[in-house]
Amino acid sequence: MRSWVSLPLIIVLSGSLGSCAIAPAKVERAIRSPLISLRPQETASLHELLTTALTEDPASAKSSRALGQFVERWKRENQPAQGEVKEEGLPSYRVRFEGSPAAPEPLDYFDEIHAASSFKVKRIRHHQRTGIGAPLLALRENRHRERVEKYFPPEVISRPMTATLEAGAVRQGTRSVRIRLLCSLQNETVVHQGKSQPLAADFSMPWASALSRAGRLQQSAILDMLTRTPRRQPQLYLMEPYDPEKEPLIMIHGLLSTPLAWAQISNDLWGDETVRRRYQIWHYLYNTSAPALYSARILRGQLRELRFLLDPEGDDPASQKATLLTHSMGGLIGKGLVVTPGDAFWKAAFKVPPEELKLTAEDRTVLNDAFNWQGDRSIRRILFICTPHRGSAFADNPAGRIGSWLTRPPSQFQDFFKRVSAENPDVFTPAYTALGQGRLDSVSALSPRQPTLRILAGLPIPKRVKTHSIIGNRGRDGPLENSSDGIVPYASSHLDGADSELVVPTGHGAFHHPAAMAEILRVLRLP
Repeated sequence: MRSWVSLPLIIVLSGSLGSCAIAPAKVERAIRSPLISLRPQETASLHELLTTALTEDPASAKSSRALGQFVERWKRENQPAQGEVKEEGLPSYRVRFEGSPAAPEPLDYFDEIHAASSFKVKRIRHHQRTGIGAPLLALRENRHRERVEKYFPPEVISRPMTATLEAGAVRQGTRSVRIRLLCSLQNETVVHQGKSQPLAADFSMPWASALSRAGRLQQSAILDMLTRTPRRQPQLYLMEPYDPEKEPLIMIHGLLSTPLAWAQISNDLWGDETVRRRYQIWHYLYNTSAPALYSARILRGQLRELRFLLDPEGDDPASQKATLLTHSMGGLIGKGLVVTPGDAFWKAAFKVPPEELKLTAEDRTVLNDAFNWQGDRSIRRILFICTPHRGSAFADNPAGRIGSWLTRPPSQFQDFFKRVSAENPDVFTPAYTALGQGRLDSVSALSPRQPTLRILAGLPIPKRVKTHSIIGNRGRDGPLENSSDGIVPYASSHLDGADSELVVPTGHGAFHHPAAMAEILRVLRLP
């Protein structure tokens, strides 16, 4: 009963504390979406489509459309990587499909391949690159068939691909044809007629397709606050194929939100040539009912695990540096990744040193990682957007107190600290009694009076990490130091010593403002 009563208030809170996600994008027909609509398709045989693709200018829309539809039909009919295309009375073709070193067998890897020209993107900006080839949308159901797929979104693995066509020799009336399927994110150019030319691409179709399947994720931002057993566990997601040369850009959303908040920004970043070449986008989903440092501990562990899986030797450029793009509470998680607290949190929470606690070996490891960790040295830059470094009075007002009462931190968080307390009675300091009872939640943890937040605010960010702040002031007149984004005051978002600070005339969802987006692009282009 309590959950149903609480829902209206949580919805109100989500409008204040959360980040606004765009309405789901869609792709109709086989892709089922409101962000994409189906264009009328021509009916032609495989032979006619391939003939058109071969005889028209390869950079023309007509050639691209024909090649895209040919590949889509070939995949839909489950044709092999090599085969013949015949039509009575006409020369035949011997077709051979090839991938690239990064994706050697795309016909086998993907469940569906669609011509991007078959669809029209709606509700998000449509980013394309003109050039040689036919842009495609490639989809694979995530059934965890490979180890790395744990780190891909469960809704779908969606990729921008491009098909290129190369005509070969004619032998006994049959022309050989090579079709290459290339990932548009990892291939900017293609050699055509001896010259390097831009590879055509559609960067928005994969986002629209993935968003069309993300309805349950949108619901979880609110509903998972109300239960100890959230449907989605914290998880770091790769939004594109791992590239050992590209720097990870890790996006961390805010309270009452999900990675869907980054949908438009992620789409626009793929559309920016400089950013696309330099970064690979990763999203972190976490249960926003738990305190920020709990989510930071999980992210630290997943980063270590993922890097070891992708780069066991630890020598990829992608393992050496990373940038964080954070919003609201996500900024506290980001700071929790880079600082080294020593015993500051331990002394605040416990009356005795670690060695005096009665713990299992596993619990001791978890507790040590939760209170005394080494900052991640690979993180070189953090963008903080509306981050409550010193908390928000919203957490202490009546709505915040009710929100705290309704919030249910995950059972893993609650049960762990209850277990520590049961094995070690009266071991928590008075300020952390709630933690020992498993009752500390994300809302109350944002109170300016909360000791953990005050300790975190006082920890210095290493000089090697560049910091940038984007802060909303709602366009109100008056002294900047007295302004607020409606949730977090400027005095809390301001970071002394930041490498840059931009104030935008908007509210807590400041990253949606055009000036904020321009600033994000400016910072990401810095050396």
